[in-house]
Amino acid sequence: MKRSERDGALRLRRQGLTYEAILRQSRVAKSTLWRWLKAEGLVETQPQRLTELKRIAQRKGAAVVKAARIARTQALLEASSQEIGVLSRRDLWLLGLALYWAEGAKQKPGNVSASVIFTNSDPLAIKLFMRWAQEICGVSEEQLSFELYLHETGDAQRARSFWSTQLQVPVEKLAHVRWKRHRPATRRTNVGDAYHGLVRVRVACSSALNRRIAGWIMGVGNSLGSGAMAAHLTLDQKTPGSNPGSPALLMESGFDPIGDVAVQACDRDDAL
Repeated sequence: MKRSERDGALRLRRQGLTYEAILRQSRVAKSTLWRWLKAEGLVETQPQRLTELKRIAQRKGAAVVKAARIARTQALLEASSQEIGVLSRRDLWLLGLALYWAEGAKQKPGNVSASVIFTNSDPLAIKLFMRWAQEICGVSEEQLSFELYLHETGDAQRARSFWSTQLQVPVEKLAHVRWKRHRPATRRTNVGDAYHGLVRVRVACSSALNRRIAGWIMGVGNSLGSGAMAAHLTLDQKTPGSNPGSPALLMESGFDPIGDVAVQACDRDDAL
């Protein structure tokens, strides 16, 4: 009887059961069970590790928690996306302005004729900039040029195809690739098939537009109560960040921030 109980207890232990689980199925003392398991090297001298059954239970519990979190997140995303509604022309103007303020190239004392340039790895951000540039700033499609930035480990053909689809532009417009040297010891996580690099969009003949954008930024600063500082900034001052040009005129009705001053040809400053 003891032999069969011992063999049964060892079999259960090898299956991952805990002492308590084995004792519930056996009629032996805990001390006897411990001696059997120790003789076979099935006990721990350190605090007992989680058994395989506990690990399985943990994984199942984690999967349930993860699924619930994903469901809650998806419901929140769907509900909050409906809160935006339809963007007005003024909404698009200010939204694109804030995006360019954060991510776009600004004119500085050392480069007073800088063009309008926007660089990002987020397709949605670039699409918003392109729509803003065309619908709000009067930029034509012909004025937009694109550069693709990739690490040496990237796949140029796959990246071109991705950005062409995302931005709805011909692959030929993404022909220019700038390569970045790969560092084997890097901790980058943007690797593998999901890596598509980033895109730089440049607007031709746009130094005057860049100054007007700076004026819009100044107008936002004035509205926030920082007019005392913004009103005295000029392109000759060595002040970091955006340098303002002419102030923006906000028209509540019949809104058209650019009006007839659409960017169509290079002005004299673009050649400086």
